[in-house]
Amino acid sequence: MKKRILAVLLVVLLFTGTAVAFGYWDNLSQSETDITIGVGEGVTLSVTAQDGVPSGKVLVPDGVLMKTNDVDSVVLTYNVKLDKAVVTAPTLTVTSSNVEINGLTTYSSLVDIDIVLGSSTVNDSDVLVTVTVTLLEPGDVTAYNAIINQNITFDLTFSAA
Repeated sequence: MKKRILAVLLVVLLFTGTAVAFGYWDNLSQSETDITIGVGEGVTLSVTAQDGVPSGKVLVPDGVLMKTNDVDSVVLTYNVKLDKAVVTAPTLTVTSSNVEINGLTTYSSLVDIDIVLGSSTVNDSDVLVTVTVTLLEPGDVTAYNAIINQNITFDLTFSAA
């Protein structure tokens, strides 16, 4: 009789041990499949203007006789950077568009906008962007009279990709 009770206890212990081992293994394998993936934060390209058009100065075409308050170029500078560091620095691109003189595009081809980048890539430290605006000499008096002492406007697009 003792052998039978011992055999039954042994079988029960074996089944209990197997169930406990399977439950432990099942819990381990389930927690390994529960993976959390963190989504990173985006970065922002920030642009800060440093210089502006000189006060009281008039932009005149390159090569004309200059008076006291005339300048033949206007230099604008910008500091560009990402607000957070990235592993691979993206390429910095700056383009000009929508050039107008006195709100018109008729003589916009006479405006020369030269953009020089301090670096071709941008990260979390300042990259100097220099924009030099000059007027080309008009071919006739009509064009000259249309552009003289008029406001020049244009858009600059800064992108990092």
